[in-house]
Amino acid sequence: MSEEIFTTGSGNVFVDLGFSEEEAAELTIKSCLFTILQEAIGKALETSTQAQIAQRLGVDQPIISKIQNDRMSGFSVERIASYLLRLNYDISLAAHPAPAERSGRVIPAKHDRSIA
Repeated sequence: MSEEIFTTGSGNVFVDLGFSEEEAAELTIKSCLFTILQEAIGKALETSTQAQIAQRLGVDQPIISKIQNDRMSGFSVERIASYLLRLNYDISLAAHPAPAERSGRVIPAKHDRSIA
């Protein structure tokens, strides 16, 4: 009988995958914004085509397909944010001091998945 070994994660999948704390923080921010962008495009696709959304974002249609197919590489945080702004989304950021007993970290925001 094989023995299964489970390890408790750090709470940040990117750190667990071997990224530095700084890289993990950037990837957490990027992945949160990317998920919101995917949801925004999904909502827009209810009334528009990929080509129409691409035109609105100033990109070619394959970029929309890439986003919808979970291909986050090649997109910077700034680029993702600019797409959200072009889709008429507000972007909200907050920062505050971490408790004295731990260092600062990026905490993914909880957002309403039923985008209105």
